[in-house]
Amino acid sequence: MSIAVVTDSTSDLPVDLAKQHGISIVPLNVHIEDETFLDGVTILADEMYRRLPDQKVIPTTSAPSVGSFLELYEKLAETHDEIISIHISSKLSLTHGAAVNAAAEMKEKGTRVEVIDTEQASMALGWTTVQVAELIASGGTIEDAVALAKSSSERASFVGMVDTLEYLVRGGRIGKAQGFVGTLLRIRPILTLINGEAHPAGRARNRTKGIARIKEMVAEAAPLDKLAILYTTDRADAEEIAKGVAEFAPDGSPIIAQLGPVVGNYLGPGTLGLGLVSSESGNATAGNAE
Repeated sequence: MSIAVVTDSTSDLPVDLAKQHGISIVPLNVHIEDETFLDGVTILADEMYRRLPDQKVIPTTSAPSVGSFLELYEKLAETHDEIISIHISSKLSLTHGAAVNAAAEMKEKGTRVEVIDTEQASMALGWTTVQVAELIASGGTIEDAVALAKSSSERASFVGMVDTLEYLVRGGRIGKAQGFVGTLLRIRPILTLINGEAHPAGRARNRTKGIARIKEMVAEAAPLDKLAILYTTDRADAEEIAKGVAEFAPDGSPIIAQLGPVVGNYLGPGTLGLGLVSSESGNATAGNAE
């Protein structure tokens, strides 16, 4: 049985990695004033970050339509027997719901589509999708793929150190990290996703200490199946982190990935982070940096 793998653009999967594993990506929408863009298609990350600080009207995002999913599923069904569709936390986006509705329509047409809510985002979602694609390529069944998607997403972690909570607050994605607001001064907040929502994972007195803390979090989560170092605008800092944690990467070289327009809209310029999958239970968000 041939199985297609689908995710959405909040996975922040580098294009070459998605192509390598045959993963189809459904873009979310980015709305800037009276213009609508497709995440990673008609607006790229650098353009988004260039525009963000100067926007008088706050950019917003929206999930792909049911029709967008249906169009892709129908196309994939021409060459595949089944589809697994793996997505961002349903608590952060309506994307999962749109995929579920499209899957129901596909069932009526005779094609099985399994939709997974990872409760993750960015490369925590991306790596889960890659692991599923690797399993399918090695002969795994749709049942195997669903089980791995659930297991991998439970072992996955997304961590982000932001320069400011401004973008999360104005975008309504602050979640359980609300307690940070009003107490930060110049402290750099470090966030993670727990049960699909943003939670505090620590704080650092400055960027240097924050980078050191991110490196520590990689060590705490090891051993790892997958590791990506994430950034919005400061690739040099991401490269520094990657060098410092290379020993923990499965192949000795972490992937460096840029956070895309949708995720970056809520985290803002200057963000650094991690997307990883532990090979066994770990706590990538333990402790605080002072």
